Amino acid sequence: MDDDRINQEKRNCKSEKKGIKLFVLSLVILFFLPITAFAVLDWFASSDALAIGTTGYIQTVIVNGVLGLLAVIIALVSMVKLAQPNKSFKQVIGRTVVIIVCVGAAFFLVRPLILDIPYLEHPEAAYLERLEFEYSRGIEDYGSDDYYLRGVDMTGERHSFEISEKRYEEGRALWGGNDYNLFAKVTYLPHTSTLMSLEFMTELDASGAELYPPSPELPNDWESFSIQINDTVYTLPVPLAAFLDDGWVISEEDAGLSLAGVEGPYASYEWEWVSLTNDHEQDISVCVFNTTESTIPVAESTVGGIHVIYGNYDFSGTELRIPCGLMLGWSTREDVLKLYGQPNDSFEATYGGYSLKYEIDNPYDPASWRLGFDDSGILDDVMVHHQAYFRSD
Repeated sequence: MDDDRINQEKRNCKSEKKGIKLFVLSLVILFFLPITAFAVLDWFASSDALAIGTTGYIQTVIVNGVLGLLAVIIALVSMVKLAQPNKSFKQVIGRTVVIIVCVGAAFFLVRPLILDIPYLEHPEAAYLERLEFEYSRGIEDYGSDDYYLRGVDMTGERHSFEISEKRYEEGRALWGGNDYNLFAKVTYLPHTSTLMSLEFMTELDASGAELYPPSPELPNDWESFSIQINDTVYTLPVPLAAFLDDGWVISEEDAGLSLAGVEGPYASYEWEWVSLTNDHEQDISVCVFNTTESTIPVAESTVGGIHVIYGNYDFSGTELRIPCGLMLGWSTREDVLKLYGQPNDSFEATYGGYSLKYEIDNPYDPASWRLGFDDSGILDDVMVHHQAYFRSD
């Protein structure tokens, strides 16, 4: 009897130990494995070594794929439960909503991965200005820091890319050491915003302008007094109606203006500076003239001058170009001198920077460009004029 009792106690002891082991194993599976898996996923998603290039795309594929698979599994479980009998109306609605949300999430997670496959061999290219270097801290010890490069390309489109800590520190050092004037040349996958290559530049290379050729209607001669605003080329003087037909709107304070006519030879034309805006919230100032003998509303006047300042960031790169394809906010003083030759005048600007003036030698028909540059030599101010101020007969 004693032997049987002892054997029974041994079996019970083994059973208890086995139960404890199973309990501990269950805890590991339920709690520690998911935490470890998410930690590994977080490290993989923000690893410096894998952030850029094809490995960056693979990284995105794995992260989006895991999240998409999780969404599909949840949707399938909800479908199984939805097929079971004895469901309340609230359960049917709730599970249907979960299925729709999870299927939608899986679609939007996987779709950009597929769309970017053709771009792996030929990624999009862009040059960025107005660079911003930002980072977000992880939650205490459970998450890694994320680093971002943001900027505006030559078409005015804003981009944001996740970069490694090493490239972040490199870019910030160059940015601060160059008076916060720095460009970035990037190639990227457009649908996942995966950065394939990154090069910081203190000045643009020749291939930058080749990416975005100007309109074929924009001449290469500055004496044409033509200017490209967005996709339209205007040659001064030009009726204000041409701007209005293209969607520009006269400001409220200027819309009620009228310009008196001019009578008699050598009389001065009436003129005013008027503000125009468009649907892109861009602003330009135009100098309008009345070259007729009758009083006319401002909408019927002639534009003889245009002034655009880069400082308000309404325009960037290809959104405003002057002869030879030079771009506001991108082209340099050296570019202008190389393409336009020596100016008629040059001087220090009132509020810093430098200005070049090109004009034709005709006192009866004054026509000129005044091009301003910031302290880094970047074109940031354009004023063009081509209109006589008085009658010649």
